[in-house]
Amino acid sequence: MKTIVYALAFCLFIQSCDNFPKDPEHTLEKVTNGTLIVGYSENPPWVVKTSQAPTGIEAELVKEFANDLGATVQWKNGNEQTLVESLEKQEIHLLIAGLTKDTPWAKKAGISRPYVEHQKKKHVMAVQLGENAFLVHLEKFLHEKKPDIQTRLPNE
Repeated sequence: MKTIVYALAFCLFIQSCDNFPKDPEHTLEKVTNGTLIVGYSENPPWVVKTSQAPTGIEAELVKEFANDLGATVQWKNGNEQTLVESLEKQEIHLLIAGLTKDTPWAKKAGISRPYVEHQKKKHVMAVQLGENAFLVHLEKFLHEKKPDIQTRLPNE
């Protein structure tokens, strides 16, 4: 009898885990074949502001990530504080600014795992807090690109 109860409890647990990890605001779903809204703050060589779309290591990665999602990118320039506030207000999906693992914004934004180390600094990107499916998808993309990212880094 105990075995049946445990098996039933296990089945109920497994059913409750569908579509894990979740995005409470459905970011990954909204962005896929839609628009990826990216906030950026200039920090060469990671992000370089131009009169058109930004360039730089992270900007190019974002363009490739959007392409993988079938999304177009909408860029919003600002300083880090304003952009983190935009993440909190769900006005942007992703923030790039040459952020590192020790960023002071970690309590206000979902921080990716470091995707590359350069000059003893581990670089990350930021998303809306709680949008875990989107964050996992981004991290998987960055992990797959790691060998290519290494070739884009300036000489130390």
